[in-house]
Amino acid sequence: MIILAHGDCDGICSASIVLSKFRDSKVFFTNPAGLLNDLKQINGEDIIIVDIALTPMFINDILYEFKRISSSNKLLYFDHHPLPKGLDINSIPATFTSISSEGCASELVYKYFIGDPSNDMSRVMLYGCIGDYRDNTPFSKETLEFWDKRELYFEAGLLIEAIEGSGKRNYDFKRDLVSYLSFNKLPSAREDIVKLAIQEAIRSEEMKFIVKSNVKTYGDVSYVLDVPWSLGKAAIYARVYGKTTIGVAGECRRNYIDISVRCIKLNNLNEIVSLAASNVDGIGGGHGDSAGARIPIDKFMDFIHKLNHYLKC
Repeated sequence: MIILAHGDCDGICSASIVLSKFRDSKVFFTNPAGLLNDLKQINGEDIIIVDIALTPMFINDILYEFKRISSSNKLLYFDHHPLPKGLDINSIPATFTSISSEGCASELVYKYFIGDPSNDMSRVMLYGCIGDYRDNTPFSKETLEFWDKRELYFEAGLLIEAIEGSGKRNYDFKRDLVSYLSFNKLPSAREDIVKLAIQEAIRSEEMKFIVKSNVKTYGDVSYVLDVPWSLGKAAIYARVYGKTTIGVAGECRRNYIDISVRCIKLNNLNEIVSLAASNVDGIGGGHGDSAGARIPIDKFMDFIHKLNHYLKC
């Protein structure tokens, strides 16, 4: 069994729940932009995909790979991002598909493989819910009643900060976390997790001021580029300090820029980001209140202009 997961808290917790059921599974991390190429490498193995959005740019090729894999092996797909326009859940060629924008991937995976809110692994699900700001669904609220909320949020906070502090591409650490959490072990019981979390908390206070000093605005969009911090956090504080509706943080990598986008008082950010990215030969998408994109390195300001344009439409 192969588990393909996103590398954030929700993706890691989702993968941990799956690994608790399939101990011999191999865990790999991917993202919407890289999913297609990763699928092409898989032959003759069952696969479970968690917390990876389907990007409109590659959707036909991705569905082809889904069909190829599921024709001879099991393919289970769990995600909570909006589907590309025109794509219906019933047209996804998978052995099983669970898609809901209400909760997060951890909740979807937990409901399918375990279900019982009183099961001890439910706290791993809740870490993922908290990490993805999806801890207010009916099921997560019901599950939370089986735990001391103060202890659980403390553990979730340590885990979230440690993941951020470990670095976006520290896949060995993240893979180790998946294994560790699959045995329902506490984040606070590992010294390296606690140390990373504390370092990240201290660093966050410093980085807020760096964002504040470097943020720029165009219309109702604030942005920072190449701030050495979590892109999601940098985007949030770009919005806050720029006093705009949308905040953007970008990281230059070779010939492209990875981007996180955050907003306030919007419920269609995924559509705005997708349109803006596609107009500059990139890809983008996400949730109604948080999204991401990958665009050519020379199109960053064009992307900012398009974001502002589609925000006003």
